[in-house]
Amino acid sequence: MRRTDPPARHSIRYSLSDWAVLLPYWRSREKWVPLAMLATIVGLSFVYVRTAVWFGRWNQHFFDAMFAYRVETCLWLLPAYIGVCILSSGCYVLQTYLTQVLSMRWRLWNTRVYLRQYLSDTAYYRMEHGAATGDNPDQRISDDLSQMTVLSLRMGLDGIQAVTTLLSFSIVLWDIGGSINFNCLGHHIHVSGYLLLGTVLATLGASVVMERLGSPLVEADYRQQHFDADLRADLLDLRRNSEQIAFCRGEDAEKLRLSHNLRTIAHNWRSVVTYTWRANFVGDLFNGTASIILWVLLLPRLAAHALTFGEYSRINAAFMQVRRSLQWFMNNYTDLATLRSVLQRLHEFERTVRQPSRTRITRIDTQAPGLDIHDLVLDRPDGGRLVQIPALHVGGGERWLVRGASGSGKSTLLRAIAGLWEHGHGTIALDIGDSMFLPQRAYLPPGSLRAVLAYPRAADSHEDARYAAVLRTVNLDRHVARLDETAQWDAILSPGEAQRIAIARVLLQRQVLLFMDEATSALDADNTRRVHAALLAALPRTTIISISHHDGPCAFYPHELLLEGGRVTTRIAHDTCPQDAASHSP
Repeated sequence: MRRTDPPARHSIRYSLSDWAVLLPYWRSREKWVPLAMLATIVGLSFVYVRTAVWFGRWNQHFFDAMFAYRVETCLWLLPAYIGVCILSSGCYVLQTYLTQVLSMRWRLWNTRVYLRQYLSDTAYYRMEHGAATGDNPDQRISDDLSQMTVLSLRMGLDGIQAVTTLLSFSIVLWDIGGSINFNCLGHHIHVSGYLLLGTVLATLGASVVMERLGSPLVEADYRQQHFDADLRADLLDLRRNSEQIAFCRGEDAEKLRLSHNLRTIAHNWRSVVTYTWRANFVGDLFNGTASIILWVLLLPRLAAHALTFGEYSRINAAFMQVRRSLQWFMNNYTDLATLRSVLQRLHEFERTVRQPSRTRITRIDTQAPGLDIHDLVLDRPDGGRLVQIPALHVGGGERWLVRGASGSGKSTLLRAIAGLWEHGHGTIALDIGDSMFLPQRAYLPPGSLRAVLAYPRAADSHEDARYAAVLRTVNLDRHVARLDETAQWDAILSPGEAQRIAIARVLLQRQVLLFMDEATSALDADNTRRVHAALLAALPRTTIISISHHDGPCAFYPHELLLEGGRVTTRIAHDTCPQDAASHSP
């Protein structure tokens, strides 16, 4: 499910919960090393700010000496300047290095946590197919976590340095800024530290204007990230289904669909640009007029001839530092808007992935080799009744063929047995840990053919001879020499070969319960008989429940479960098998 609108924010608590996404790493068992790194970075920031304060004082002494033509004093001041420059540069370089290392450690930790949540309790499946729908979880994990760590660290540390700089240089500006006296409505007014007060008022006023003009940028950026992710997902669909699209000559339809995505992106981008230039205009206008603001504030001292060039240089440096510190919000507004939208999306991901399954279908894990179903009712997502099974017992080692018209609930029954279907109620008892499911379309992960065969276990789970034997059993002899070849096997193998790879996995893993959903639908009659005969020979005690629309496998299954009109009927399959299929019964 794809959503393009940001979630509604109805309370401050909900907004604060977005920012809570930042906290788990700093509360984890691994927190001490990153906290030590963070403390070191903050300490280096303090040192860096103190060197800036020292430079301001040095500038006053140096320029006063220079304009007084005291050359010896100027030369005496230079070695200290060089030494502090080396210290300042070293602090900056080390601070940058530690920040980058900390950012990567944080991102890796977060990614592992999010992947664990995403892959737990089939949350990834429910987010795509169930009630707990999520929006582009791949972007949340790959892009948003990276942006969160980089932006939050950079702006957080810049914010700490801004506060430190503000406190340090506010004291300087207060000390050297002096006071101002004037009359207003017959009253004599004395203002101490008026330079600091004027700087603070001007900067905060510009920040308020920027927030008012640029606040819609957060939601616009949120939507933009969604639209970009939707386009990427549609392009991925085009890539995955290129053959089917080519057969259908669907290029024009795909162009139309992708063009619609581009128009949506362009339309929303205009909003992003509008709100961005508003915020940037206020920030750039204030930066451009900052020097004029300082000159206006200094006019009383200039008129009184109470300002030396050295004092001016120190006042100017302190003014610029205070202004830049107070401008932290203005300078980081667009990045802050991006971070807020990233945190919103990550909070939505966490909330969605943690939603428990709403199913009332109970699966009981037993050690029995068969399957027991009691009072099972499977509903459609819209609430309509699909199929009802009052009771079904499948004994250990039995083989059942599930048949029925398209849409009668055969695949849904297997999904319920696998714990993937949430709609309905009832009880299913089976050995969950020793069962295996084969869908119609086998999953072939990228990697070596050995890893594909062993999936989901490790590639070195079996000896080479075992891999070679199962490949020969399923009539894939020509791939024996390619066990260590790494490739995109789902693009190389035909659908029938992919299904035989899945059968080879069954022969390798030898589990006691096997469920097959049209797992041989792409095979010809000879290969169908061959793989079924191999299953019966290698796994005589395995319980097999198979869905098939074809008569070919019929003879291999003594029992049949027929789904028709929302009801089930059990019978002996051989009574309904065509004679040509029954003649091949082992």
